[in-house]
Amino acid sequence: MNTLGYIERLKSNDPCSEVWWDSSPVVYVPYKQHLLDKYPAAAVHINHLMPDAFALHAGFSSVTTNPRLVTAVILDKREYWSSRFNLASLSPQALRKKLYDEVIIEGAATLKSLWVQSAQADGWISAQVDPVDVRCTERMTARGVELHQLAPNVMVKVPGSLEGLATVECLVAQGGSVNITFCFTVSQFQAGIHAIERGLATARTNGVDTRHCKYVITFMIGRFSCQPELALQAAERGLALDAEELRWAELLIYEQIQALVTASNVPVKTLLSSIKVDVDERGNKHCWHLEKTGLTATCYTLTPDVVEFLIERESRGKPVLPASEPLQAPLSTFAKLVRIPYFCEAYFVDGIEAYDFGNHEAFINACNEANSAHRRLADYCVRLCPAAKPHKMSLNAILAAEYGVLA
Repeated sequence: MNTLGYIERLKSNDPCSEVWWDSSPVVYVPYKQHLLDKYPAAAVHINHLMPDAFALHAGFSSVTTNPRLVTAVILDKREYWSSRFNLASLSPQALRKKLYDEVIIEGAATLKSLWVQSAQADGWISAQVDPVDVRCTERMTARGVELHQLAPNVMVKVPGSLEGLATVECLVAQGGSVNITFCFTVSQFQAGIHAIERGLATARTNGVDTRHCKYVITFMIGRFSCQPELALQAAERGLALDAEELRWAELLIYEQIQALVTASNVPVKTLLSSIKVDVDERGNKHCWHLEKTGLTATCYTLTPDVVEFLIERESRGKPVLPASEPLQAPLSTFAKLVRIPYFCEAYFVDGIEAYDFGNHEAFINACNEANSAHRRLADYCVRLCPAAKPHKMSLNAILAAEYGVLA
């Protein structure tokens, strides 16, 4: 049997490409067992993609988390996590932070051996700042510093808003590794590269060692074309976009991003997330996000569902192959797309102003999802902790606590 897997095929295009686990390390082993039980004939491929531990030169090289994933891990094993703390001595806010941090610390410990063996090239875990602070640089920076200090292999995940990019610059200047997330436009990538560049310049001036730091910018590729605004603007222009044309929109933006990143002197990589598996009219599954990308260095963060898609294809002898030639979108498709402002804002490097990064529909919806998970964990902690004494809060105190702003 040919044991060459997707990662090896990808690295044959460019050895700098990587594949990350898009979930908490806590669920890694149980999910591997699920795959072994479901696809026994693909055991060789499963063990190749998912060795028993995160290992050097095999399987996933790093891990990314987000508030939704961390909250799910905590609520799935409530007693396991909450039993670590004296609940009587903690406020709900303090407990929420401690629970979140504990998941990151345990995940970082799982990856520490890989981080050391790879000379800090691999074995990173992304930990996201609180989404409620997306408009407050000071609070995001303070939280980013806290996350950075949890473990040496923690990469701080920061939203690509105008305020978030200021945080990125500060964290890079202090020797932190960063993952800029909620990115949907080439303009955000350019601004993110410049923020990292400024942070590196400050670090050099201050004698901060950044040689082993890692920087990625996340294009949430599968979330771009599903936003209502794209369909609305197309309809207003009398345009009908089919499923393939929607995927081409995302791939064309990826191509522009790759050109920008490749031309930059900043040591940054593109990380693709929100990768989607599509089903055609015959029920066959495919994934253009994997099959039409990866000709140049690209990092991918794969959810358990996408991993199962890879294994299912391997089990049928129809492996998923990364791109073997440059993208060639139909000219008619591109001609349609450039008539739509939503696409042009994302595709052209000057398509959107930095102030509006946080106003982009896809950014807002991604942030809302993260905030929903944040609130769910906060509510759990409120129910878990002893009732606090009634007290009055000023409007400014409420706004500062919840949103990082003042009236």
